Amino acid sequence: MPRDASNPLLLTPGPVSISLSTKMVMLKDRASGGVEFQADLKFARDYMVGLVGGQGAYTAIPLPGSATYANEAVIAALVPPGGKLLIHTNGVYGDRLIEMCAHTGKAYTALRTPPFTPATTVQFETAIRADPALTHVMVVHCETSTGVLNPLEALADICRRYSKGLLIDAVASFGAIDIDAKRLGFQAVTVSSNKCMQAAPGIGWSVVQKTALENAKGNCPTLVLDLWDQNQHMDRTGAFRFTPPTQVLAAFAQACREHQAEGGTAARLARYRRNWRRLVDGMRQMGFSTVVPDEFASPIVATFHNPDHPAFSFQKLFEGMQRRGFIIFPGRLALADTFRIGCMGEVTEADMAEAMTAVAETMAEMGVTGLGRTDLAAAD
Repeated sequence: MPRDASNPLLLTPGPVSISLSTKMVMLKDRASGGVEFQADLKFARDYMVGLVGGQGAYTAIPLPGSATYANEAVIAALVPPGGKLLIHTNGVYGDRLIEMCAHTGKAYTALRTPPFTPATTVQFETAIRADPALTHVMVVHCETSTGVLNPLEALADICRRYSKGLLIDAVASFGAIDIDAKRLGFQAVTVSSNKCMQAAPGIGWSVVQKTALENAKGNCPTLVLDLWDQNQHMDRTGAFRFTPPTQVLAAFAQACREHQAEGGTAARLARYRRNWRRLVDGMRQMGFSTVVPDEFASPIVATFHNPDHPAFSFQKLFEGMQRRGFIIFPGRLALADTFRIGCMGEVTEADMAEAMTAVAETMAEMGVTGLGRTDLAAAD
């Protein structure tokens, strides 16, 4: 049976398709001071801390808005006056961290690597040793402008050795890739409600080390992004300081319950890996080549080169997929003539198989033939 084009499956880097049960909880009006809302807030905060194994040492702080709000709040709070941030960037979202520093007046230096390649430990250590003023390092775990996965373990070891605070943008990885507070010792990790946690967009989360947060009291130059103030208010009252996104928070709590029921981070990662494998194998069999080498690729999103064929048009591919009930995303954020297909959200391997059929039908409709099968070893 064809997929309903009026209710398409989102194969995008976010927002993602979410379960019907998560959508359903948003149909109910909720009071911001109600017992139910406060119970959902406490459950979600505790669950977020539990996912990193940070019980007792960390706190989870939600802010209304996208995860970009959380990133800016973490930078504003945890990089102190007189401090300096080393930002690694190999894509659009690393560049956005740089933009935040420029707007907030935080001192920073950038370590830039090609869009398809993580930084090496030597590059990080060289950058840290070259600038004694550095107090913190921030990295995008999964750079969704390409799908590259930047490793954390070695960087955490370097930060520990040189006594630098580690800040992790895990906006597109949290909930599907393990991030362990005890092993990494990060000061903060930022999270989106609408990516691997599979909830509605509208909340940016920060999971913050309590000692780092206490030391940050008074640092934030803005009222609404003040993580210290938001956290102490929530701990004291069980509520947001200002009008909260009540339905979105309820959806997030439900999404946490479903994450737990699925089997947590490990089970979600396994499903996303199956999705990614079906996607990448299927696209390569049709002659598409991936941008990111498999060794650096995340199972979150895959980026593909536009085929070198005169009849190919990404706009026609997009429209053909949309008619068949799938939404994909252009990839020009990081590289021209590419596009992205996401593997996260309420998506299964069977859904991805249907999507591959939709791609094949759309390519035939365009008259794009003769691409052949891309050799797996040479594709990247």
